Amino acid sequence: MSTKKKIFIGLISAMGVFLLIKVSGRFLNGADNKITAEKVPVAVTPVKRAVFEDQLQLTGDIRGMNEARIYPKVPGRLLRKIKDAGDAVIKGEVVALIDRDEPALKFAAAEVTSPLDGVLTRYFLDLGQNVTPATPVCEVADVSPVKVVVRVTERDFPKVRIGMPARFTADPYPGIAFSGRVVKMSDAMDDATRSADVEIQAENPSNKLKPGMFARVSLISATRPGALAIPREALAAVGETTHVFVVGKSGLAEKRAVKLGLLRETDAEVLNGLAVGELVVTIGWHNLNDGTAVMVAQ
Repeated sequence: MSTKKKIFIGLISAMGVFLLIKVSGRFLNGADNKITAEKVPVAVTPVKRAVFEDQLQLTGDIRGMNEARIYPKVPGRLLRKIKDAGDAVIKGEVVALIDRDEPALKFAAAEVTSPLDGVLTRYFLDLGQNVTPATPVCEVADVSPVKVVVRVTERDFPKVRIGMPARFTADPYPGIAFSGRVVKMSDAMDDATRSADVEIQAENPSNKLKPGMFARVSLISATRPGALAIPREALAAVGETTHVFVVGKSGLAEKRAVKLGLLRETDAEVLNGLAVGELVVTIGWHNLNDGTAVMVAQ
């Protein structure tokens, strides 16, 4: 065979191999794209540990830790308010004057004094109104610290104990959480409401909290610092069984039944069925079945 003929045959063979590789590559890439297209895209998040608390949600009123109504020592008329509502007072300080003049007699104005340090919270009378030793003129309260009085139903009352921590908010200060502890529990239930008073003592930084303010209170009955937590959007409920989808190293979705504890606004406590670090599907689980191939989206 001549040299030219050998070169020609070699070129033809090389072109054949090249075309075969090209066609095979397209076929294989098409298969890969088909496999990728069959995978369901999902978003996942790992199971983490978090602190969960058992709480009683209550409402209550903020009051002074000590409160006292002030009565005049003599009858007469309210002549002058030396201190206004909201003013700070000290024990023994004059807060008002009583005009005790009688026909044909001239008396000096009688002083009304505070029995304790605190804040004058309100007056019960206007200027010129008559008073007697049985008529309260005003009220003062010790607001450092304050107390929050809540009413607890008979069902929840056994859960409360002296020293139990509490958190609360007041409407004038949104976003600020105040803390305190239970210091007193009523010895009897109210017959009409089947509830009892519980007092919470709380510090009052800068005297922000005023008697009469409304408080939203959380009594913390138990704390679990090492609980397992997953986002609530990962929960899929079917009947009485709650399950999630877990993505393992195989890239397949596994339908997993779980038992839940406390539910919060954004997450849920998992009592069993999952382990720390496992990946649960948070977006896309509606399109999954047990064993579905998934593609984790970044």
